[in-house]
Amino acid sequence: MNSNLRLNLLLLAGVVLIIGVNVAAFSYSYWASSFDLFWNDFLNAHFYRPAAKAGDRTMADCLKVNDFYSARLTTYFRADSDDSAGGRIDDMSKYAEYCDRVPGTGRVIFSVTLIEEDVRGMPVALSFYKLDQKGARALLTSLPAKPHPTGFVTLDSPVSYRGKYLLELAFNEGKSAEDKIEMPISVGE
Repeated sequence: MNSNLRLNLLLLAGVVLIIGVNVAAFSYSYWASSFDLFWNDFLNAHFYRPAAKAGDRTMADCLKVNDFYSARLTTYFRADSDDSAGGRIDDMSKYAEYCDRVPGTGRVIFSVTLIEEDVRGMPVALSFYKLDQKGARALLTSLPAKPHPTGFVTLDSPVSYRGKYLLELAFNEGKSAEDKIEMPISVGE
């Protein structure tokens, strides 16, 4: 291949590259939103670790949804120690804030924020279960169904064992899967 042909091919490639960059830049508003969505989904799936502590997360990290309802979970945790044995549980300055992963055993306070305002007038129940290796549930503690006009449902419980737990939020009677939001909780894993 002679040098003039090689130079012409390089010049043609440069012109095509410049035209391509200009077309992409001027049409950015047409394809940017779908590309951003694809790119963020790719990063979330392959590179980002889920948030564990409250300061590491965004609103969406602790948002739990089903087809009809949505709620935001905040877990306050106080590790087992001689200082935390007995005593007041309402001193929140001694609690660390987490989402659905708790670092160890101790006392937890689950605070669920009901997102939709129309849900706050209907009865809502909250139950906390321990799961075994087969997925069978053992009820640890629960709150009966009642309206929560402030939009906050709280439940406190000790967690004595590392493993899998389940927090279940039931709307109305909670008879069907559409009326429940299940929030898996991992302790010490």
